[in-house]
Amino acid sequence: MVELGNKTPSWGLLRWVSNSGLRFVPFDDEGFTLRGDGRQVVYKGRRRSHRFTILGDGAFEYDCIFERELESNVITLLMEGAEDFDFFRQPDFVCDPFLKGSYAVYKKETLIGEGTGKLCHIHRPEIIDAKGRRCWGDLSVAGNSLLITIPERWLSEAAYPVVIDPVVGTNMIGSQTHWFDPDNDTHDRLFIENSLAVNRFRLPENFCGNATAYVYVYHDDYWGRCKPVMYSDNGNIPLMRQSAAEGLFDIEAGSGKAAGWREADFRANTSIIGGSEVWFGLFCEWFAPRFDFGAKCYWDFWDHLGDGIPERYPLWSSDWFYDFKLSMYFTYSLSQNYVRTITQGVSLTDKRRVTGSFRRLAAEAVGVKTAVSKVGGFLRKCAMGVNAAMRISGCRSFLRIITEKVHAVMGKIKRRPVKPRVELVLKSSICREITLESNLI
Repeated sequence: MVELGNKTPSWGLLRWVSNSGLRFVPFDDEGFTLRGDGRQVVYKGRRRSHRFTILGDGAFEYDCIFERELESNVITLLMEGAEDFDFFRQPDFVCDPFLKGSYAVYKKETLIGEGTGKLCHIHRPEIIDAKGRRCWGDLSVAGNSLLITIPERWLSEAAYPVVIDPVVGTNMIGSQTHWFDPDNDTHDRLFIENSLAVNRFRLPENFCGNATAYVYVYHDDYWGRCKPVMYSDNGNIPLMRQSAAEGLFDIEAGSGKAAGWREADFRANTSIIGGSEVWFGLFCEWFAPRFDFGAKCYWDFWDHLGDGIPERYPLWSSDWFYDFKLSMYFTYSLSQNYVRTITQGVSLTDKRRVTGSFRRLAAEAVGVKTAVSKVGGFLRKCAMGVNAAMRISGCRSFLRIITEKVHAVMGKIKRRPVKPRVELVLKSSICREITLESNLI
């Protein structure tokens, strides 16, 4: 979901129930006039304007339009909430110029139900002047700021207005399909071949039971088995197998089957404490994954696929790994049921009417402020039945006050004849409805 500012040209991206999102705020100190329709909104300013266009492919376009000459060739956008995300810069050797130097934005702590944790993809910006001349701008992230740099020579010859238009993609799958093979100096499609490829994940909750794994399938070149696997973490490297009963993914694409997410079940073979690191990934014979560059990925061959998934990860070297963030994730049920016990019988969010009854037998000395006349002394055996019908907002305080007063009085009074005196005090702010029954002997 994209949220635009009411009066200022800011925008925010929200994806999850937890409202963990990112808001982009341009450094503008002038007033704006707002106009637009359901698909495009323009914040019109004197020196520069901001235009937002909703695209049809799960993305939107932000254009910063400069009406007059820029004071600097670097445009800065503040990113509120940047501390909760990792910004993975895509390398310059990728094939698509639109993706060179772009940023894949992932949550640092991904919760159950938040998929891959990818919020968006900030693509490389294109710069266009009034004559239709174009060039690519460069992106960089410094702390909580996104910087767009325009080539100085191009800008010095530009005709105004100048438009800067980075596209922000909101798809949760990886942007890449190919990688650069330095041995052959070629760009090859990425395949997992007779291998185990795993990324590291942090479990948000205790895990002891069943899970469902997901992987994105897009290519029609596939063969053999593809299963989810999970290994323990040992000093930032995978070690022992922690998954069992791993199911098979349906990795067929084409022949009437569209690209998309596929699922397979597995379970944990041990209890894993919430907050632990695990290595989760794929056990494949031949499969092409989607991915982004930027995350540590161990990818080692397992030539004995007929023997099944190895109990110990076949690590070739702890220094031999890739920087692939594979488009896969898993969800699982919590390992325990939480039972909350309220000692006074109600919960703070409960709206029911609760009835509590108390009965006390006591021999007391009491004082009377009623129609009882002077009597030298008597002994009262008092049977009190209290029925309290009240709403939850007063129940906790009522029970506490009654209990404290009873203990305080009973601790002082002894069984002896005294001048009759009964004093009953009701606090309306604590108890809304109270009934007292007394029998005097």
